[in-house]
Amino acid sequence: MDNVEILLFIGLTVVVIALIFWMFSRTAEEREYDRKLKESLKDEYIIDPETGAKLTLEQAESGHWIAHDNEFKTIPKAELNKLPTEGAKQAEIALNYLRESKDYRKTRFSEEQHSVLEELKTFKNYDDWSYSDSYKFEGGAVFLPSVELNLAGHYRESHLMFWVKIDSINGHYFFREKTSSEKIFDLIRNDDEIKSDRYECFTIKKSHSIIQINRILEAFEKEKGLEVEIENDNLFVKTLKLVSLEDINRVEKMLIPIIKV
Repeated sequence: MDNVEILLFIGLTVVVIALIFWMFSRTAEEREYDRKLKESLKDEYIIDPETGAKLTLEQAESGHWIAHDNEFKTIPKAELNKLPTEGAKQAEIALNYLRESKDYRKTRFSEEQHSVLEELKTFKNYDDWSYSDSYKFEGGAVFLPSVELNLAGHYRESHLMFWVKIDSINGHYFFREKTSSEKIFDLIRNDDEIKSDRYECFTIKKSHSIIQINRILEAFEKEKGLEVEIENDNLFVKTLKLVSLEDINRVEKMLIPIIKV
């Protein structure tokens, strides 16, 4: 072989070895993701996240189809198992719970409601946010805020947020879990307006309804992974991880003694 053929042979060998190494170095989770993704592509349809309706690619692109199913339509287990990640599956299981429950009804927030959300301290802590899958129930609403952080690498995830009506406190407070250093400093000097072992208090507008605020906060005192915001007659409770049925159930239980019906 001449020099050109030798170089081509060496180059091809390197590529083959690299390809083999890549195939075997991928984790089992990554290979399972690829398998499920290929399966879903073979079916040549997608699932409308708003209604759970199964659409062909042509229908989805046209934007015109007849939804024969009502708002309570859920994604069947067989389709859930085809989702590429366990997180995506758990999120859809949580949404199925909301879709099939007669206590929750699909809704769209008004401009006035959206304006309330835009003023929350909860969302101002993120670089960007949006929301989807909003449902109303007697006493409030629940929806999925999609939050974005870019400080330590791009991060975007759909969490869970409940919004319920309460007797107005005529004030505005935000609570998040204390860091380890904040817990130590509070042993020396705790200058928070609202005292809590778990939550750091941020006063945005001072209220004189301290007893009422403490009673509300008691419901969340033993719970981890939550942010709580009280704005006049609005109580917001947001989780800090991907939406799950477990979180829906536990927040529901916490809100039972609080919701103003």
